[in-house]
Amino acid sequence: MAAALLKLAGWNVSAFAQYGWFLTPNEQIAAVGWELILGAALIFGVHRPVTWIMALATFTTFAGVSSYLGFVGQASCGCFGAIQASPWTAFGVDVAMLLLLVLFRPRFSTDELRTASVESGEWAFGLVAVLALTLGAGVLLYGSPSAALAKLRGDTLTVDRSHIDFGHGQAGDILTQQVTVTNWTDGPLRIIGGTSDCSCIATNDLPITLAPGEAKSVSIEYKVPQSDKPGITSRKATLLTDSPKRPNLDLTLSAIVD
Repeated sequence: MAAALLKLAGWNVSAFAQYGWFLTPNEQIAAVGWELILGAALIFGVHRPVTWIMALATFTTFAGVSSYLGFVGQASCGCFGAIQASPWTAFGVDVAMLLLLVLFRPRFSTDELRTASVESGEWAFGLVAVLALTLGAGVLLYGSPSAALAKLRGDTLTVDRSHIDFGHGQAGDILTQQVTVTNWTDGPLRIIGGTSDCSCIATNDLPITLAPGEAKSVSIEYKVPQSDKPGITSRKATLLTDSPKRPNLDLTLSAIVD
């Protein structure tokens, strides 16, 4: 539950998991909702055999995701929002939780375990339905899960992804991707320019002005530094805005150097 709240607090500071489909708003909202529900069920001891099976499946999934992010070279898993944590640290926590779940599992018979397994499927289906209804309500009221989250958090400006995966390239290559910036306020806002921790970002589209509720694409060019060796390379970048509440939109740029 603490991890879920940290994700919500640091949503636009550090991605939930800065690689691949884990970044999409639907998956982020679903993950946070599931963590809150499961955490509450564990604390209050709701139907322990079923909750135990769900916790086992959840931490097994978390361990798989953490190890995958570690193998692809991701510096931070984003598991704790703005708090930077190595995927391998998160993997160690997940494995420790699995061991504790196995060592201190609730006492129940084989028949109870079989019944709990069936009920776990029913609970999972019900929770998926609840999450789907929640997402549907957000879309109905605000037009999209992203809009619902922005309204909930009081965001002024957001980018559709804080991690930009440029795919494969070689040292010296110039790779291009686009991000979508959305203005959630009632007045116009400007994206003024961009900075990076190296001379490898070009934002030729800037400056641009976003009308209230408008979304525009910004091209980001990433020149793979000559010094980068084969493997995962990662850099930090920032889009500068005239929004008093969000003067900086932080980005992580990564590519796989062949």
